[in-house]
Amino acid sequence: MPSLRARLVELALPLLGIKRFFSEPDKLDERIAKLRRQAPIRPRAKWHRRFEITEVTTRGFPLVTISPKGGARPGAPHLLYLHGGGYVMDIAAVHWDTVCRLCEDLGASASVPIYPLAPEVKATQTLAAMRNLYDELVQQYGASSITVMGDSAGGGMTLALAQAIANDGGELPASLVLYSPWLDATASGEGQKAIEPKDRMLAIIGLEACGNLYAGDLPLDDHRLSPLFGPLKGLPPMAIFAGTHDILVVDARRLAEKLESPGMPDHRYHEYKNMFHVWMLLPIPEGRQTLEETVRFIREKHEEMTQ
Repeated sequence: MPSLRARLVELALPLLGIKRFFSEPDKLDERIAKLRRQAPIRPRAKWHRRFEITEVTTRGFPLVTISPKGGARPGAPHLLYLHGGGYVMDIAAVHWDTVCRLCEDLGASASVPIYPLAPEVKATQTLAAMRNLYDELVQQYGASSITVMGDSAGGGMTLALAQAIANDGGELPASLVLYSPWLDATASGEGQKAIEPKDRMLAIIGLEACGNLYAGDLPLDDHRLSPLFGPLKGLPPMAIFAGTHDILVVDARRLAEKLESPGMPDHRYHEYKNMFHVWMLLPIPEGRQTLEETVRFIREKHEEMTQ
């Protein structure tokens, strides 16, 4: 059973307006326009006291780099974190808190791109920009030191980016971490409709709408949008986290099932009963547990690559 704090948070989730955002696609354009008028969110003051945090915009989008004061721990990994938000919403405070906590536990540094959003920019452009950024990070840190990770849409982009790197014959990262990943932009997974009444954040109709805004000329089942349908062999080890009160658990289950086939990458699938979308970003017991499991996984795969 989820902790009391987790249950209270789940009860309060509708107050955030995210479910309403995803349930009324006819109002999506208006609400996205309102989001664009809001000031961008950056790490809280307490993180600036613990980390060196810099931001540059020379790539056409902001890139925030987070490094422990005095430098990363010798041999520590570097994180490339791709935030969620349905490809249309900007980064939130909980993303910054999560990345900084992971950096603290790992003694690691991190790169967090504030990537271009839909509908202004489409999937092919955004994915190409992340591919170029990854190559820069490889030059700076080495592929064997990098973990690519993300939540929700960012989890889908994480897997799509790894597929693009493998397709190009590039140097793959040491590991991938997918939090509540959105892996099928068609939002047609069997079982999602049965889970939807329990999901207090997402709605199928809203996923379809956001997928179309991000797609551009691509069909929704193209693996750049829906990496569940793309090649998986040869990809790095991955940890996948999903909750049963999240319609996207259907995507995570299908990915885990595919990864059970012979010759597929090593993977760890963690399904939390009665947990909601992206719970791992929140200061609840289950969130702390997920971060601890994430740290162990990243360390293990990083050590395997560097031995």
